[in-house]
Amino acid sequence: MILDFTISNFRSIREPQTISFEATKDTHLEDYYVVKKGDYRILKMAVILGANASGKSNVIRAFDMFPKLMLYPCENKTSKIEYDNFALDKASATSDSVMIVNFLCGEQKYRYEVHFNKEFITSESLQRHPFGELRQHKVFERNTDIQSGVSTIKWGDKFRSNANTRALNVNLLHNRTVFGAFQNSNVDIPWMKEILKWLKDYMCQYPNPMISVSPLSDMLLKEFVSEMFANNYLDKTIMASLLQKADIGISDLLIEKETIDYSYFTVSMINDFGLSISTNEKNAIRQTLHQSNMPQGEHNKIRFIHKGKDCLVPFDWENESGGTRRYYELAGFLLMLEMESHFLVIDELECRLHPDLYTHFITTFLNNAKESQIVFTTHMREFLADKDMFRADTVWFTEKNDEGATELYSLADYHSDILRNTTNIYNAYRAGRLGAIPRLGDTFIEKPNNVTKNGKNNQ
Repeated sequence: MILDFTISNFRSIREPQTISFEATKDTHLEDYYVVKKGDYRILKMAVILGANASGKSNVIRAFDMFPKLMLYPCENKTSKIEYDNFALDKASATSDSVMIVNFLCGEQKYRYEVHFNKEFITSESLQRHPFGELRQHKVFERNTDIQSGVSTIKWGDKFRSNANTRALNVNLLHNRTVFGAFQNSNVDIPWMKEILKWLKDYMCQYPNPMISVSPLSDMLLKEFVSEMFANNYLDKTIMASLLQKADIGISDLLIEKETIDYSYFTVSMINDFGLSISTNEKNAIRQTLHQSNMPQGEHNKIRFIHKGKDCLVPFDWENESGGTRRYYELAGFLLMLEMESHFLVIDELECRLHPDLYTHFITTFLNNAKESQIVFTTHMREFLADKDMFRADTVWFTEKNDEGATELYSLADYHSDILRNTTNIYNAYRAGRLGAIPRLGDTFIEKPNNVTKNGKNNQ
């Protein structure tokens, strides 16, 4: 499980910002929100609130990038590490970005720190602290000489191995992490295999850890969730029960394989995007793709069964509402989070969901997930009015400072002189006492001085 995550010089984030999953001493809603492992009390959930363009999604993107640095190394020396650093000052353009992650894997706590830019992994280190021991141990330190591009590894006393060093050095390119070099090396390092397996299983069990609200990502998520059911990885009966409890009018679902050409598939995606185009335009797109000799492929056809007055009626995917389709995708991940331990990040969880269904999803996750974690962004602030729904240490805010950089802070950081036990958190947030709200101007639409009310030019 993730204990905390720190990021700097990444998109709108300039100075180091940390989001923590370690629970405070507060025992409020302990049985629902807190997982105990060794001496650690770990939160299952973190929610990020903030104005538009305050950096919420960039925190999500940082979580997305962390496992990619370790699991998907650059192919060769000329490959670039693809990301954007802070762009609003000149110093950040030439400075390293930094990620620091404290996490639990097996009976060990690890602290991993990596410094990088688009061309180099300049340094990285790993420390291990076994449960029950007083001291932590250095596993390795890696440094890269920028002039020569040569990297060196220094191992801790308990991890030193000349054979491992020689095997890794062959593949330790200046733009690869040590974990990336390991994946390209013929060497057996059990603790490194354990960490990589944890990363793949816990953070990358699905194609992309980030659930985006973009239509293309929605299509990919639909395909992924449906594939899990088609391969019997997820139980369709349990899924049907989840959809029934969501009160969206569905009693069952059918998933069937069908072969389609990608020209048809692309037009279907256009339909799902909600784009208003004519039949002629759709046919033109289909014809163009057909002439490009795009291949055929298998596709999961989904139909939802609705109960009528005296019959059951199947509806195709495109005939369902956006909210129904969104919940189908989320419910598939909800089953995965309950079955196994995974870490999931979701951008704008409430997108297309009724507020009650949004709350139902969160409550179902907290009631059923054992050691899974989710972090999501939202604009749905009303939950702050009900203290029986949340813990203060699970609520985070993002706000831009005067220099355009994102600052991340926790509701639990506020002392009693600002927030008393009797304070209505929702009202305090709406009033701006907690920050992280838009600073809006007036509602007057300015017009040029030489334009009259009827829109005509006076000159």
